[in-house]
Amino acid sequence: MRMVFAFCVIPAMVFVAMAQTGSPDQSKPRIRSLSHAIHAVEDLDTTLAFYREVFGLKGTPNDFPNPAVPLLTNAPGVTLRLSMMPLPGAMRFELTHFMGLERKPGRAAYTDPGAASIVLYVRNLDAAVANAKKADAPIVTTGGMPIEISTAKGKAHSILLRDPDGFFVQVIEEAPAPGAPEGNVHRVSLAYTMESAEATARFYNGMLGLELSGPSAFSKDPAMLKLVGVPEGTEFRKLTGVLPGPSAYVEFTEFRGVPRTKFHLRVRDPGAPAMAIQVTNLNGMVDEMKAAGVPLISANGQIVDFGGGTHNIFVEDPNGMNLELFERSGAPAGRGQKK
Repeated sequence: MRMVFAFCVIPAMVFVAMAQTGSPDQSKPRIRSLSHAIHAVEDLDTTLAFYREVFGLKGTPNDFPNPAVPLLTNAPGVTLRLSMMPLPGAMRFELTHFMGLERKPGRAAYTDPGAASIVLYVRNLDAAVANAKKADAPIVTTGGMPIEISTAKGKAHSILLRDPDGFFVQVIEEAPAPGAPEGNVHRVSLAYTMESAEATARFYNGMLGLELSGPSAFSKDPAMLKLVGVPEGTEFRKLTGVLPGPSAYVEFTEFRGVPRTKFHLRVRDPGAPAMAIQVTNLNGMVDEMKAAGVPLISANGQIVDFGGGTHNIFVEDPNGMNLELFERSGAPAGRGQKK
């Protein structure tokens, strides 16, 4: 069983990637690239210290005075402090600390649709676990110790924990590829929990033009269940794919046989996950989403002029997760542009 971020083609697939034939229609709305993963925090300095001390990942806090932020997040009067943390593989992890109005922190169960985790592949798992315990990070994995799982590269040891805001962090010990960045963390993937594989495929494949695929059958792999701390007998199935430029493996997991509650927070609420995705024909994509009844989060459901030739909108995916969709013209980025 391929458990973690293996993008493979299985003959008996029902959620197949929507392949295009002939020349692609350049006017059709589609994903262009992943910009970064997003995680709203309770306190930026606390969360930055956690990732620095546990994993050696560094970020610099900055005020972000762009006046479009209240419209984009539908939060009049909000101000923003953030850190765009660089990750291996040219990925970025944006930690956002919203201020100036009330916030309601939330923590999902791993099986809840809308739950999110960042997956860090490390050279030395024992060192990361020791650092996490020093930081009093809650361990989710049953038994509180790393377990052996199956991956696309063979057997590996892994553990699931939470950061100070309750955001899930899966850590996998893996030998780095030649030329991998130095430091304990040498590779990164993204993982999300979905409510329905069918609805998730319709949204990401159909509206964003992503290629997610996976088997229709549910599995009961005991190692996976122990890793994420759920009871024996729980079933799951996955959709996997690759987000383009910088390429990032992404995995969505649907659980069955365990209580689930859709996890949806406002953009500003600590613990809220999101992805920022650059697209083509944003207007056309938003029109399609409106027609399909996709919740539009930004003020009045309108695209926001973010400056520097960039236009953005927050929407909600079928699982309750916030997505920041944006399109950028050829103009250089303006002051306050975080993309």
